[in-house]
Amino acid sequence: MKTEQILNLDYRKEESQEIIQKVLTKIKPLSKYSDEFVPLEAIEKLIRVLCQKYEITPQWMTMSYHEPILGLYSIGVKTTTDHKWLGTVYGMCLYEVFAKLAIKMYSEVKSGSIPIKTMTKEEKQRERIARKVDAEKEQDDEDDWN
Repeated sequence: MKTEQILNLDYRKEESQEIIQKVLTKIKPLSKYSDEFVPLEAIEKLIRVLCQKYEITPQWMTMSYHEPILGLYSIGVKTTTDHKWLGTVYGMCLYEVFAKLAIKMYSEVKSGSIPIKTMTKEEKQRERIARKVDAEKEQDDEDDWN
């Protein structure tokens, strides 16, 4: 089954939920949940790690009320630096939209089209300053104990 087919599954159907759970457990960090339901917190962590390591990020989440019972959530996905639009995922509940977001982002990364993040000159400078401040604070704390 292709990624787009998975992203278009109707999560209200039990067989779709099973497929999505199976796909999630194929993602290495989530494979430890192969015998259980993948928790939302683990999906959120995967998304956060992908955003930190790769040039990919969720754009925003919106909700529309076109469905008669529930709202329809959507989250855009783009590259971080050049803001290239990669697509949108949809879900009837927060779990579904985050599960599909994780699948979409992981699929994009695995395709090889998303580079690993490299820090800009400004980010490197901020990190150096932060490390210096942390070292000074650590030294001050140590001096307080002596």
